[in-house]
Amino acid sequence: MITAIDNIGIAASDFARSVAFYQKLGFTKTFENEFGCMLAAGSARLFIFAAQQGGALPERRVFGLSNPPGFDHISFLVDDVDRTYEEIRGRGVEFESAPANQAWGARATTLRDPDGNNIRLLNWLPQ
Repeated sequence: MITAIDNIGIAASDFARSVAFYQKLGFTKTFENEFGCMLAAGSARLFIFAAQQGGALPERRVFGLSNPPGFDHISFLVDDVDRTYEEIRGRGVEFESAPANQAWGARATTLRDPDGNNIRLLNWLPQ
């Protein structure tokens, strides 16, 4: 029986750049070897590793529901979206959108990692 997601693996075009990016989001290294690096923030864990295939990156996905099949985004739960947004922007990270209340029940902001993967930072609004 599945009880949780253990980690999300991210194949990075530039390993060091991606590790540095996720550290700016607040992740810390918990393990690193010749295969990659495990990063953690709260109960969220990412395994970053160097992509082994060259060539063009996949088509950039939009924020919304009109993407082709496949994983669409990663959402990270934060304690305060507005404060987290300001802290991370202060570390030089660019966002796609400022925090805003969403029709689907959360306050969220969006950004992309160095390889264009969609990321949301959110907290759920009271019902």
